[in-house]
Amino acid sequence: MNQEQLHELIYQALETEKGGMEVYIAALKCVKHAELKEEWEEYLEQTTRHVEVMREVCQAFGLDLERETPGRQIVRHKGQALVQAMEMALRAGDPAAAELVACECVVDAETKDHQNWELMSEAAEKLSGREKDALENACEEVEDEED
Repeated sequence: MNQEQLHELIYQALETEKGGMEVYIAALKCVKHAELKEEWEEYLEQTTRHVEVMREVCQAFGLDLERETPGRQIVRHKGQALVQAMEMALRAGDPAAAELVACECVVDAETKDHQNWELMSEAAEKLSGREKDALENACEEVEDEED
């Protein structure tokens, strides 16, 4: 397994979760339906925990939590663009349209997030020792929430 690619995936997963928090915070400003609001509040709470899980994975791999990589910067930029799209929709003054934009943005963010967890789960199968344990435990913890 290419360690550099695995580390990049882990960095991107951390950044995706951090950006996911911002996406849910912005989405909650757009939401009008009570059930959807409740669901997104739950997802924000889960995503906040996932940031901590990914920080623990980084530590287990001996990775610098603050290290910038090109992929991590791209993930951050895409997350910021989703937040900006929701802010634009809110400024446009149509609450129903803003909620739809928020729904689309959440789907975009969750698609990348789900992909990261799928890839990390596959990678964990090929590892050994402490790194395998850390990645497997992280994937097991979030698996039901990601599904």
